[in-house]
Amino acid sequence: MSNISRVFIGVDLGDKRIGLSKSDPLGLIASPVKTIPAVNINTDIQNVVEFATECSAQKIIIGLPLLMSGEKGFQANKASDFAKLLSDNTPIPVQAEDERLSSVEAENILNFNRQKLSKNVKPLDSFAAAIILQRYLDRINKG
Repeated sequence: MSNISRVFIGVDLGDKRIGLSKSDPLGLIASPVKTIPAVNINTDIQNVVEFATECSAQKIIIGLPLLMSGEKGFQANKASDFAKLLSDNTPIPVQAEDERLSSVEAENILNFNRQKLSKNVKPLDSFAAAIILQRYLDRINKG
């Protein structure tokens, strides 16, 4: 077995919170890690870069919230701008991944598992980040 790590991180960018996830060392399974508050663009970029560095990430996958038509709307343009700025501030490659319905899917999973969403802890964002990352991993690992 190879000692090469293929850790990827997933980012679900929101106006109030940023969900973060990471893959296992083989790059097969995504897990939610944490949700951090969205502060401002510079602090948010710094926090994502720090998380990616701590995880020794090979790539950062950021959710791109396309409209159901597949077109870019306001939020998708915002995510694209964030991804570009993130890319300019780290040597780690950054890639956008279609995230349509990832938050709905995350909420359904949490509800199915009967986990309560408290007002103080918002795991939904990190679960959405894990779904975004898992979609990416499934696509690149198709064989």
